[in-house]
Formats: sequence, structure tokens, C-alpha cells
Amino acid sequence: MATQPPHEEDYSLATETSQETARPRKWRNVMDTSAYSPPAQRRTTRRGSRATEYMDEDEPTLEDMTSPTDKLSPSTEILRPHSRMPRRSRARLAPPTPQERATRVLRESDAEADEDMAALTPLNTPSKVSLKPRTRKAVYQPYSATNRRWSTKKQQPRSFLAYLQTMPRQRSLTVLITAIVALLLITPLAVSAIRPQPQQIITPLQSTTEHTTATPKTEPTEDPHQLVIHPPSTDHPSPPVFAQAAYLLDADTGETLYAHNPFTRLPILSTTKLMTALLAVEHGKLDQKIKIEGQIWKDISELSEDSSVMGIKKGETYTLKDLLYGLMLVSGNDAAVAIADSVSGNLNTFVSLMNQRAQQLGLRDTHFMNPHGLLEKEHYSSSHDLAILGKESLSNKLVKAISSTKEYDIPKTKEHPEFTLINGNQFLWWYPGVDGGKPGWDGEKNFVQVVSCTRNGKHLIGVAIHTKDWWTDMRSLMNWGFNSYTWISPAEVDKEHPIPYDADWNFFEKDQKELTIPTADKGRYYVYTGYSISGPIMNYFDKNGGLNTFGFPKSQPKAGNGSFITQQFDRSSIQCDLSRKACKKV
Repeated sequence: MATQPPHEEDYSLATETSQETARPRKWRNVMDTSAYSPPAQRRTTRRGSRATEYMDEDEPTLEDMTSPTDKLSPSTEILRPHSRMPRRSRARLAPPTPQERATRVLRESDAEADEDMAALTPLNTPSKVSLKPRTRKAVYQPYSATNRRWSTKKQQPRSFLAYLQTMPRQRSLTVLITAIVALLLITPLAVSAIRPQPQQIITPLQSTTEHTTATPKTEPTEDPHQLVIHPPSTDHPSPPVFAQAAYLLDADTGETLYAHNPFTRLPILSTTKLMTALLAVEHGKLDQKIKIEGQIWKDISELSEDSSVMGIKKGETYTLKDLLYGLMLVSGNDAAVAIADSVSGNLNTFVSLMNQRAQQLGLRDTHFMNPHGLLEKEHYSSSHDLAILGKESLSNKLVKAISSTKEYDIPKTKEHPEFTLINGNQFLWWYPGVDGGKPGWDGEKNFVQVVSCTRNGKHLIGVAIHTKDWWTDMRSLMNWGFNSYTWISPAEVDKEHPIPYDADWNFFEKDQKELTIPTADKGRYYVYTGYSISGPIMNYFDKNGGLNTFGFPKSQPKAGNGSFITQQFDRSSIQCDLSRKACKKV
């Protein structure tokens, strides 16, 4: 009869002799009156709801200790005798697996061997009690909810390691998985090799030399309007501006330091002349004679009466060099027309050359309709494109030399009268380090500015489009780019050295140290120190005397312990507890 493995926790008090062997025992019924064992020597094994007992063969019987007339206790449970095991109902189990059969055979063999050894042991050997698992044949036990480990075991899920160990025997599956993994690894590499690598939006452009037309092309990118900002290393915040669009470019590295609406298409007015001057140097000859007649004079005469002009007349003759100074210093629209007609034969051909050159430079938000910048519907550019155009044109030595000249005299000849040209780029007259650029103005509120400035070996190109306060915006950009905030004002410089056209700007009387610009967080930016205040610090500042009490900010707010923030001013500091919404002077 097949046996079930015993419960792993089923231990009994086994008797062992001095040779550590057990005496043979036999099964008897509790109610068998032919034998009785005292409670101290009786062992009971529970199986479900029934009980069986085993006894030593030399234990006294019931007949030796009691009379036949003694009665059993009513609580004693009567079990039916069995020679090997108690008779009980058997539960239907699933057929044993080959592994279970082999285990049971081994257990039965071990049990029979133990019985044979026990038969050779003397019966009168004194016994000792020890905690050792009793070795005997297992008694059949039906499946029960309290002993699930004797039931048929559920198959455990295979681990990933075990699955890998069986993979060599599954060749088809192994080949399929290997092919999929290889495909996943190779596909991205192949796609990246085929796809063109993205280029930087702004890259350093090589400067052109005089009378040279070959220029590098800017490679197209997947998204030309992606831009990476590389702000300078400073504890000052990036400055807000009045301009509708602004840009600051490091001309040495090609990195963008500042960008405000960089791709917004706007009229650029006379800054258009940077492209006109560049093409004139690249395609023309400086000493060539240009006579103002025919188509040239016709195109000049069509300019508006309030147009900015050099003052050339019909029948006069000038060199291309003279016209370039008239173009860049006094922003002569008549000089722009004369240059365009003489270089390309007519205005349309020259404008086509301007747009072609813009495409070569990668100016995707730029389109020209004339050589001077007067307002036309499809004549526009962006602050980003204008910065690149400024870098490229001012990298030309002749264009830069002309644009950095404060005053230029054209002597009188038999072909034309004498001219004294004053550079209208006012930034050149008062801000340190300015070495070129071109302004543009429509006479009203729209002012455009491209400025080249070099200080301490660092070259920056600044752009501001449509600003009402051009000196404040450009000064803030340059101060931030150079990380230098030494105060300098055109109003103060103009008192010592008059700045051309200062009357047009009321002698810059609005430029004061107390000037502030609104910030995005509803705060104020002080142009004098380059720091801003906002939030509870600004509220406490305003309620307790402002500049008269605290002076100008000398740092940005700094976080302290917990919810405290502190900002330093000229005369004292303000500390605020954000959790309590309380501030104090420290």
C-alpha cells in the first residue's frame, strides 16, 4: 500500500537506548482490554478527528491492573482495531507522480530497515526521552484544509533563470529571440547613420574679406527655430527690455546669450543697409566712378521727401567708397539706390542678390524688398537674423571700419561738392567699446539698433527692434553680456561731449539712476545696479521709505533657513518669513 510522506512538523518523543536504537512497537486499539498503558507511557498520534495509540510490548495489560468488571469512561473514544493502521475513510487523491512514487519507495525501505534493526535490540534496554523525529511508515491521511502540504502541490512558476537554462533545448525560440534583439539594436544605429545630424542654430560665421564673394553656407536644420541660450556667468538676472524683440550674440563663439522674441518678423528700417554695404564690398570696386544720371537718378527721385539722404544731386559723380560712407554714417537712402543700381544694373536685380545672400547666411525669417529699408509689406527680419547679419557684415574689415568712423569728410572736386558726414549711431559716442553697428528709425516710436561692442577681448553683437528707449535697452544687454555694471549715462556724457542728434531725444534727460523696468513677476528691475526686487520684499521696501531708506538693491533675494529670504540693499537688508508673510529690516 502506498504511503504519504509524513508532515514535516510531525515529531514525537522517541525512546532511545544507550546505543541510540528504538524498541519495536506495535499498534493496538485504545479499547483493547487485553492491554493498557499508563498515561505517562502512552503516545497518541492525531490524524484528523480520530486517534490511534501505540504501546511497548512489555507494558502491563488492562487485565493485569484492573478487574474485568471495571468500566471505561464515557468520554473514551472507541476505535476499531487494525493490524497496521486504523480503519478510516479514504479521500480520493490524484495519482502520484513518478517522483512521488520514488520518494515513497525510499521512505518505506528506510522504515523497514529501521524495524529490522529494532528487532535485534534487547527489549529490556532502558529508554531515554529525546527530541528526534520518529522513523516509521507513514500513516495514510486524507486531504484536509488544515494540512494542504499533504495534498497535490501546485506547480510553482518557473523563474527567469530556469527558463534561460531550458532555452538551449528550444532552438527555434532561441533563434527568434536572438533575431528580434539584434533587430532592435541595429535599427536605431542604421537610422541615425542615414539621418543627417542636426546643426547648431547659431554657428560662428567666417568673416569675409574685401572684394570676396565666397561665403560659407549655414546648413539647414530640422527645426531652425530651436535655440539654446548660454547666459553669461553672473549673479545678475537677465534684463527686461522695452523692445518688441532683442538679441545678444557672442560673436567669438556664436553662442546666444540673450533672446527675446528672436524669430518674430518685424520691419528693420535702415539696419537693412548692413546687407547693402556687405554686397557692395563683395561685388563692387571701391574706386569705381558712379555718375548720378538715368535710371539711378530716376530711382532716387522716387524716394519720399522726408527720407534720410546723403544729399547727392543729378549729374554728380562719386566713388563707391564715398557712397558707402554716405550709406552707413548718415543713413542715406539716395546712396543706397545709387549703390544698388551701379552694382547690379537695377534695383530688382540687387534685391534678388540680397535675398540670395540672406539664404546663404541661413536667415530664414528675413526678406528684402529694397536696399534702404523703407517700409514695405514683405520687407522684414528678426532679431536673431539681424544679429547674424550684423556679425557677418561687421566681420568685413572695410564695412566695420566705415561703420566705426565718427566723422568723415569728402573733399570738394569738380564732380561734386564737399561733404562732412557725422555718424548717427549715437551709441558709438558714449558707450565704451562700441566699434560698429547701424541704427534705424522711422521718426516715431520704432527704433531699431544693431551694435558691435568689444571689451576685454570679448566681442558682442546686440540687437533691439522697435524700442522706445534704445539707450536703456542696449546698455542693459551689453552690461549683462560683459557682466559690468559701472554706471554710464548718455545724459552725463552729453554734457561734457555733445552727442550728435541729442536734441531729437531731449538730451537724454529721462536717463536717470532711478529708472526701472517692469519684470515678468510684477517686480522692478533697476538699470543702475542691474538687480530686481519683487514680492513681499518689494512691498516692504515701498511701505518703508524705498530708495531713501534702503538705497538700491545690491543682490538678488537669497534663500535662508526654512522659509526665510533676504535681499541686500545699499544701506541695509530686508528679511522676509514667507510662511508668516512678515518682513523686517536687518
